[in-house]
Amino acid sequence: MTVVDAKLIEILKQQIEVEERTLVHLTDAENSVTEPAVRLILMELRLDTWKHNELLKGMIEIISTTPCDTWSAKVERYVERVKLERILEAVIEEEGNMIELLEKALAEVNDPLAKTLFSRLRDDEQRHDKGLREVVKIIKTAPLQSRKGRTGADIVCED
Repeated sequence: MTVVDAKLIEILKQQIEVEERTLVHLTDAENSVTEPAVRLILMELRLDTWKHNELLKGMIEIISTTPCDTWSAKVERYVERVKLERILEAVIEEEGNMIELLEKALAEVNDPLAKTLFSRLRDDEQRHDKGLREVVKIIKTAPLQSRKGRTGADIVCED
């Protein structure tokens, strides 16, 4: 592991600590309220914080994991990328359906809080569509490992 990797991992660990403290705080707050609108907003924040926490942990795994150079490892990583693309395409299609339903709900609702919540959900679904397509493109074109071996195509195994 390089010095840059070690520094980045340390920063990510600090971010994880912040996310975990925030997660505890939000969980406690969510469990302490009964007003549905307040609980929904706290739940949204809690789930977003949990997602960030898991993403940061995953980033550490990506930086610190060095798979060995075997044919099966390369094939498995390639197959999983294709599988991810197919899964995300199905998710994107369903999110399109959700956007249509949210648009219908927005046309029917008059309550300002409900309108705001439906709008936020719709906006999230629209961002997911764009973001997921971008992630698929990056993952498909990313090298199977960031560090190259002697031939340039070898995957480096650490001792």
